[in-house]
Amino acid sequence: MFNDGPIPAKTMQEFVLMNPSDPSLSSGDKISISIWGHDDLSIGSINSPYITDEETGRWVILDKEGEVNLPKIGRVNLAGYNVKEAGYFLEKLYARHIQNPIVNVRVLNHFVTILGEVNRPGKYKIDNEEVRLIELLGEAEGYTKYAKMDEVLLIREVNGNMTKFPIDFTGVGSLNTGNAVLNPNDIVYIPAIKRKEGDEALSRAIPIASIATGVALVISALIVK
Repeated sequence: MFNDGPIPAKTMQEFVLMNPSDPSLSSGDKISISIWGHDDLSIGSINSPYITDEETGRWVILDKEGEVNLPKIGRVNLAGYNVKEAGYFLEKLYARHIQNPIVNVRVLNHFVTILGEVNRPGKYKIDNEEVRLIELLGEAEGYTKYAKMDEVLLIREVNGNMTKFPIDFTGVGSLNTGNAVLNPNDIVYIPAIKRKEGDEALSRAIPIASIATGVALVISALIVK
């Protein structure tokens, strides 16, 4: 279901409070687990030459119950924890086997999408770090000259509904009020100004006019001969 209108929030701050940006782990999530100084227990260690990402295959998937099977501690349910909480929880479990464990959990399959008038539209991975809208624009190499920055849309699932929240990046202080923290599966859409259609039509017309002019010159030359 898609909610065609903006959500009933007066400010971006209210929107962020309504939609916390620290998502919890759930069934199907791919994660890597790094235990400092214990590469033999790590699944994709960030502390060794075996740094991993989703493509290398060094990860585990939360099953339909939200569980993973880990070295030393066996099956553990991580569903409902965010990555920090999952790390703390695993540290307590591994403390039974090793001294002062430091555990880092990283999610490998969380993405956000940016579409419309940016130089590199597409799907971008987010993991543990907080990613804000301005950072995503930077990853997409900025917006084009046709971007309508007073009608940027942040599209997010809210209570089962895909909801559009409009952001005006042309107003005073908009870089602060509109710089939302992004959630997995968020979509950012930057529409085009109306002038783009006219410019594109003109760019298509110019080659045709050039060809027509060239043909006319050839015909004129033949007639003269």
